[in-house]
Amino acid sequence: MGVEFSRPGMAVLGSTPAAVGVDPTPMKGRSTHDSQAVSLDRMAALALSGRLDPVAPVAALERTFPHVALRPRDRTALEWLAARRLPRAEPEAWVETLRLRPAASSPEVEAAIRRVLARGLARASELRDGKGAFVEGEPVGAYLLQAGLFAEAAATLFETVAKTPHSGRAALHLGNALWQLDRRDEARDGYRRAFRVAPFEMRLAEVEDPEVRDLARLADGLRLAGDPRAWIPVIGYLEGVLPFSALDPVPGKGYGDATRVYDLLIAHSGARSDGEREAIRRDLQLLAPVLYAALVQARKLDTLPPPYAGA
Repeated sequence: MGVEFSRPGMAVLGSTPAAVGVDPTPMKGRSTHDSQAVSLDRMAALALSGRLDPVAPVAALERTFPHVALRPRDRTALEWLAARRLPRAEPEAWVETLRLRPAASSPEVEAAIRRVLARGLARASELRDGKGAFVEGEPVGAYLLQAGLFAEAAATLFETVAKTPHSGRAALHLGNALWQLDRRDEARDGYRRAFRVAPFEMRLAEVEDPEVRDLARLADGLRLAGDPRAWIPVIGYLEGVLPFSALDPVPGKGYGDATRVYDLLIAHSGARSDGEREAIRRDLQLLAPVLYAALVQARKLDTLPPPYAGA
């Protein structure tokens, strides 16, 4: 008995095809770890398909994949999965299954079960709500990210950010997915957007990039009032961690002096006359004098000319 596919890379889950991300390339030339991951993904998808012997589903899996050695709790987790009948267009049911699943013995089996459930959740959400939607307050891409499906998470989260540009959660998770893909500059675009449009939707500990996460520690020394999360884009610009981007979003709401200072910095970078730049620098100096001095010292701003003696 083998795994049945409706088309390459898809496994049959009841009557609904659901992506399981099986690598279609031949086994030859792939590492043992990669081959095992593919087999485990197929096992998890087949367990969830409803096509196994209901009396002994795990025994059927072991006959299909004799090269995979399962431990007792791996068998229990797969047997539990085989008993699920998840609706094709109700992503909340998939979220609940992710939360309630029993832990497997081996990390590899645990990861495979998470992957197949996260992909099924994404498919159910897309069928009901379209691409890049939210499920229980989180973007669908967050569940893919938690399952280690970084490229799939990033693709979905780009859709979410395009549909909901003022979501800090979507931008945060996009930054984390891109960080895991070693796309550092793009990740920092995501983080800057998150802290620019909705800084209080996230905790600093959720940021994967340690340099971005640690920017908040500088707020006290710069005498910046209020929640340091709102100041992350400004401090990031000062430290060269979050440089300006042509894609920098306009905030949906104002976050006090932090928003005004960052808006002034953007305006300064695009100012067309010396007089305009000088007026902006004076406003910055009034709003955040310690920060202003640090920006000048870091050569992020020109110094103000001395007051005219006859003024």
